[in-house]
Amino acid sequence: MVALGSVELEMSTTQTAYVVSVMRASSATHRSLFDNEVRCRWPGGEQNFVTGQNILQEGASSEREKEEVQLTTRFLLHPGVATTVACTAYVRAAALREDLDAQFRLDSGRIEVADTSVDNTTTGAPAQSAVPRGLLHVGPAPRMIAREPVLRSVTFAPGFTHLSVVADTQFQVCYPQKDKLCDTPAPTASTATFTLYVTQWKGNEVCHKDRATGELREMSYAVHRHHVPLHLPDFTVRADCDPRFSAYVMVKWVDGMDGGVQGAVEDLTDSRGSTSTHSANMSHILIVPRKG
Repeated sequence: MVALGSVELEMSTTQTAYVVSVMRASSATHRSLFDNEVRCRWPGGEQNFVTGQNILQEGASSEREKEEVQLTTRFLLHPGVATTVACTAYVRAAALREDLDAQFRLDSGRIEVADTSVDNTTTGAPAQSAVPRGLLHVGPAPRMIAREPVLRSVTFAPGFTHLSVVADTQFQVCYPQKDKLCDTPAPTASTATFTLYVTQWKGNEVCHKDRATGELREMSYAVHRHHVPLHLPDFTVRADCDPRFSAYVMVKWVDGMDGGVQGAVEDLTDSRGSTSTHSANMSHILIVPRKG
């Protein structure tokens, strides 16, 4: 892993910021793991998020669009204390076989605080949720649908007119099980749909709902981990409904291999050659409310 850049922010106890890191890579000499990780640290605390996808060997794959990969890691930062926070973007890389000297080129990268003051929910916390540690099985019946990541219920103060809802899902092709082969039998791909749903409530009744355009994806085992970003940028908040909302990504298996929605990952090394480790969130969902 290599540190690419940092941003620093003085934050109050109630402040929430929107952090965005974008990286683009290509020219892999062999199939390799490419991760975009952001670690935000302050005295006594940290908040970490990572997105990743395999990048395929240049000119040698049947999926040319996977030979050049762009990853965006974005999340709401909320230390909950008055402090100075330093957020660093890291590119993480790994060969998928120990005997290969795999390399790829990082074409561009940036990290920024896109918004230094995002409004919180009425509880004082940001509207954000990450899938817990583990892998949520999605495959043939009875596990055809997963509703993750999910925000089950958040309430904002009155006065907001629109919501920007972001969801990033990490999907792993071939759910790991004992004695299960993933790279030899047909099919060697998983097909699933990913749709972001947002609902506004009135009491216990649905008052208003919308969804982002769903994506039908055929995902190969060669790529293995797929990053699926979804965004509903302009959800209208209706004044005749309660300012209470829920949101989730529906992942629906369609055909081929099974797979899973990937939750938080543990035991990531702190630096190259380090024995110390940390955890990072992967699949997650967030809401940024707006006025006007």
